[in-house]
Amino acid sequence: MAKLLEIRDFSFRVSESFMLSDIALTLDSREVLAIVGESGSGKSLLAQSILGLCGRLPRGKVLFEKRDLGTLDSKTWCEFLGKHIAYIPQDPLSALNPVQKIGTQILESYLLHNPKTSATKRKQVLTEVLQSVGLDESFASRYPHTLSGGQRQRILIAMSVINRPKILICDEPTTALDAMLQQQILELLRSLARQSAVVLITHDLGAVAHIADRIAVMRYGRIIESNKASEIFHNPRESYTKELLDALDFSTLVPKPYESSEVLCMRDFSAVAIKRQFWRNKPLIITHNVNLTLKKGEILGIAGESGSGKSSLGLAIMRLMAHKGEMTFFGKNIRDFTKEENFRLCARLGVIFQDPFASLNPRMRVGEIITEGLKYHQRHTQDTQNALRRVLKGVGLDESFASRYPHTLSGGQRQRVAIARALILEPSILLLDEPTSALDKSTQKQILELLLRLQRELGVSLIFITHDLEILRFISHSLIVLRDGYVEESGVSTEVFGAPKSAYFRQLLAIHSY
Repeated sequence: MAKLLEIRDFSFRVSESFMLSDIALTLDSREVLAIVGESGSGKSLLAQSILGLCGRLPRGKVLFEKRDLGTLDSKTWCEFLGKHIAYIPQDPLSALNPVQKIGTQILESYLLHNPKTSATKRKQVLTEVLQSVGLDESFASRYPHTLSGGQRQRILIAMSVINRPKILICDEPTTALDAMLQQQILELLRSLARQSAVVLITHDLGAVAHIADRIAVMRYGRIIESNKASEIFHNPRESYTKELLDALDFSTLVPKPYESSEVLCMRDFSAVAIKRQFWRNKPLIITHNVNLTLKKGEILGIAGESGSGKSSLGLAIMRLMAHKGEMTFFGKNIRDFTKEENFRLCARLGVIFQDPFASLNPRMRVGEIITEGLKYHQRHTQDTQNALRRVLKGVGLDESFASRYPHTLSGGQRQRVAIARALILEPSILLLDEPTSALDKSTQKQILELLLRLQRELGVSLIFITHDLEILRFISHSLIVLRDGYVEESGVSTEVFGAPKSAYFRQLLAIHSY
């Protein structure tokens, strides 16, 4: 195979504490190369610096078809990028312009390189590229906010492949997508490899197991191991690579058996969204007639695809969203609670939202964020600092984090702060909405081990919302599977996983074992 891309002695200093060092890589025509590593290893930085997106020129050589890209002037770079090498950024929603229609955004790069294209040809090209990513031409007239996560990701891919580039660089294209969407996107990328070489940047070794030809493992800005995918999985040389592979195995996570006392009971429970329609509010049922019982120390898993109603159900349980049906906390119907009892109940219900960065106030220090609940519930005493130190230690952070701001923390550290904020009030029920979806596998396992330790030591009941069935297979006592707002499966986890009754859940399990 012809060498499309060669990187030699490539180095790039970002700060005094971090740099890319001595990178050496090659990429063949129609090859899928996966660059794998934990968050902060330098994967995305490597891709962006190769494309000259970091503002400064790195040291070393980047050769495209034996042509040194470091010698190109700015005008030639503009002609080169998008036409020969295309880049798909990590977050599809922030990468798309919210005020432009999808068709306009897809054609932007094409018209830059083909400015004299006729209107008929534009329409033909747009239709063909949408069909190539599994979408029809009606998407051209839609706006980004009307699309699902998987559809947005397909739009970014369409924008990148419209000029038929020889190299497609994909930065975390499946992060935070459910298993079914992950499989669809990965299969799409594999099909695109028939015409373009693909560089797939990811923290999930398991996601690339079936599509990567070669894998390069990064750590601290260096490539520590590079080999054929089969060799990496079956005969890794480096201990760090072995740690990444071990992080895919959740079988070591064993929860403590729960107690018999009931903390939550729901009967014919539905989450309701209030939709404003002209002169009146119209209720819209999101989840339908859910029945569940939660015991002290029990871990309840709520699973399903994106849009199945998982998060809406969780918000309704925490009374952050309207609901219909019966709900009982600690043996008393929620309708019979007095104003004072409702206030005290808030302290016993902890919530950890899906995006820890968005849920942490960027203007407050970590210590203030964690202790804010104590002040609200009038528990602000001289012992506040001791409580802060205790809860920071409990989530694996030292005292120095109390004076830091959220933007200085990694994804795993932010998630630990969100957990500490919920735990400082000593809740009886803790709701976790996709707490590990955007984290690398090593950090995922650390967070899960922390949650199980809290469940064992404090007897906290957990409601764990996720699309990752492998996590729920090992840590949950009971399971509810949602589809389009309806319960498809429910029961004891071992029984549901061992003998699923619905064809839908069997399909989800087959995708996870793919």
